[in-house]
Amino acid sequence: MGAAKSRAPRTPEGRGDAIARADPAHQDVYSRLLKAVGRFGPVLEERGDRSVLLRSRAGFVGVHPKREGLDLQIVTDHVVRAARVSKVDRVSASRFHVHVRIASPADIDAQLLGWLREAYDLMA
Repeated sequence: MGAAKSRAPRTPEGRGDAIARADPAHQDVYSRLLKAVGRFGPVLEERGDRSVLLRSRAGFVGVHPKREGLDLQIVTDHVVRAARVSKVDRVSASRFHVHVRIASPADIDAQLLGWLREAYDLMA
């Protein structure tokens, strides 16, 4: 079982930390998400001004806090089709970013964790 490691925010007092500025309910969802992906193995958390990148060896999911929830960009090697997928971007010949919004702990379900596990393994 891995633990998430964090890099310090880029600016003092968390001003450059997208999660620290997010709605407290979304901070809780993020904390639960981080705990869930930490079960896959070592996870490096890179917090930035507008987003967080979670990495195994390389980035496997980007987390973008929004007013309505957390927008995830999950790295895959194939197109994912599901009702909760809002968009799929082809970023290279063999990589896609699958966009999914989560807004509550219930959104961190088996389907999402399956996609995240695939992404983690792909980028490990």
